Amino acid sequence: MTGCKIMPRTDSRPDASTAPRDEAARWFARERLGALDAKERQARDVWLAAHPENLRQYRAMQALWRVADGLPEHEMRAILAQPGDASAHPRRRRFVMGLTAACALTLAVGVIGPRLWSPAPEFTQSLATARGERKRVTLPDGSLLELNTDTQVRVALYADRRLVELLAGEALFTVSPDAARPFTVDAGDAQVLVTGTRFNVRRDGAAVALAVDEGSVAFSAGSWWNRTTRHLTAGYVAGYTPGTPLAAPHQENVAAVMAWQRGRLVFRDTPLAQVVAELNRYLRNPLRIDDSKLARLRVAGTLSIDEPESVLNVLPQIAPVIVLYPADGSAVLAPR
Repeated sequence: MTGCKIMPRTDSRPDASTAPRDEAARWFARERLGALDAKERQARDVWLAAHPENLRQYRAMQALWRVADGLPEHEMRAILAQPGDASAHPRRRRFVMGLTAACALTLAVGVIGPRLWSPAPEFTQSLATARGERKRVTLPDGSLLELNTDTQVRVALYADRRLVELLAGEALFTVSPDAARPFTVDAGDAQVLVTGTRFNVRRDGAAVALAVDEGSVAFSAGSWWNRTTRHLTAGYVAGYTPGTPLAAPHQENVAAVMAWQRGRLVFRDTPLAQVVAELNRYLRNPLRIDDSKLARLRVAGTLSIDEPESVLNVLPQIAPVIVLYPADGSAVLAPR
């Protein structure tokens, strides 16, 4: 990295006279840092569409970030600290070539620099629940995390921000207000940003669903080079599925969405197949429906998940079904 000179820039917004690589790096950096407003996003999209080279350089920035993002911090430091010629170490050569090509651009605007050299978090914790388990955890800042079944999260609290990564499952967040320390929930390609509010985030693979109970949040999703942001207030929900635009928020019974926190699942005119899929998030042994007509049957009711296995005794009370128990240890719903 010797000789990488960082030049000052008085105007942080790219202009048409800049070389494509420079332009791509600046757009990329502002996107990663969340510094683009709606007008600037539109200008960036116009620039990307103006010439194939613009998009190519932008994707090169993405590849560079993935190289850095894919390595643990201690390994990055070790690679950069190795003495001698870069060619003596293939991995270092690949890494340093990428960084050298964009050091004056990427490091100058803070894309990779903050990740490598930012202050360590003041508090970290990994949390998880087993299938059928729920857990409540109060963080040092006073925020409350309530984890639903089969959920994994990582928490990192910094002096200037609070970050929770939802790796899988579902969590209800009651965030302690602190305008100086924004609270962010990362869930794959989706992100929720708040300063203080109460909301529920569910992640099924790469799909993410958000429901806001109190306050307001900014919900962003999509590839980093083309993210969409929606603003939700209390009583609204929104969802994101990869490959489709971020859904527009709409009003919903948020209390029903978050009923799991009270040990209940609420169903209203719900296909029985969907009920079974939801119950299987909690049951130790899978429940299935082999009858396609029965699977389409719509039901309504509430079921307790405090003792998930007992739900099988209650299902016949809300639907015309019986529960069969084959020798393989599963359970099967059949018409009554």
